[in-house]
Amino acid sequence: MLEFISRVTGKTIKDTEVEYLSSHSNSKTNKNILCIQTSCNNISDFQIFLGDLHNNTNNEQIILLNFETLKGRIRRIEKESGKTIAKLRVSFDFLFLRVLPRLFLFQFLMNKLTRKRLIVLSKAEGLGRMVYAGFEIIEICSIGPKLFVLIKKSKSEKKHIKPSYGPIFKMERIGKNGKLFGVYKLRTMHPYAEFLHEYILKINGYSDSGKPDKDFRVTNWGKYIRRYWIDELPQLFNVLKGEMKLVGIRPVSKVYFNELDENIKTKRIKFKPGCIPPYIALNYSTNKDDVIAAEIEYMRMKEEKPYTTDIKLFFKTIFNIIFKKRRSA
Repeated sequence: MLEFISRVTGKTIKDTEVEYLSSHSNSKTNKNILCIQTSCNNISDFQIFLGDLHNNTNNEQIILLNFETLKGRIRRIEKESGKTIAKLRVSFDFLFLRVLPRLFLFQFLMNKLTRKRLIVLSKAEGLGRMVYAGFEIIEICSIGPKLFVLIKKSKSEKKHIKPSYGPIFKMERIGKNGKLFGVYKLRTMHPYAEFLHEYILKINGYSDSGKPDKDFRVTNWGKYIRRYWIDELPQLFNVLKGEMKLVGIRPVSKVYFNELDENIKTKRIKFKPGCIPPYIALNYSTNKDDVIAAEIEYMRMKEEKPYTTDIKLFFKTIFNIIFKKRRSA
């Protein structure tokens, strides 16, 4: 792995410059490179481990971690036992290692049996946990079923945002008058994936649909329910709370909002966000420029006819979904 570190840092790294640890201790080291040899899957209380690691390292140190990803685990089992056994193991893993540990009645028992280890750990959850603990991801490298990750201390921690595990979670979005609020959605991503938003945009940017490109945070079944907007249904609770309405501009993240032109940002915060975005009602494409253009057109229409625009676009949306087969990107 020294070649990986040397390639990323642009420096020739010698073995003597690296501190090799089976798992991190509370003692500090002066070496600039720490290599945690134990797989993250086998570390008890991984999040506490990351917190200790954060407290006992400095901003100059680079840390190498590794873990077997969910997809890597499936490929390994398929290679060892065949696809049929792999499918059975995946079903077992999902129920006993992902669902039951989240339930209060089974949590104590499952923690005892697994010794609080994250035996099944998706790429998104593993990286998300690191960002949540206050680390910045420098580079990743897949070797076989394992993902090797170079991290360092970040200037900004995410611990002010509580991670979610349940089927319904909140995403921080910008509302009317620039006020931040939590948009309710059905979970379509792996746990802790919400902390990787900036990282995904940094490495992949946006797709033609205006969403993060090559977004590995989304689960396979999550892609399906997104296509039919099923994940948006909990936003009706935001409507009841008065934070959103049925038709309106999309509630966007701070990262997305800050990339918009100043005149659009100034105008945008005058309007309450909606569950149904204008690009569907106005039948625009899903690429980023068209989505923004549709919102500009909506704001113009809303200013001219504030009372009838939303009603008109609501029925246009129904028509486009039923007769023109509009689907989410």
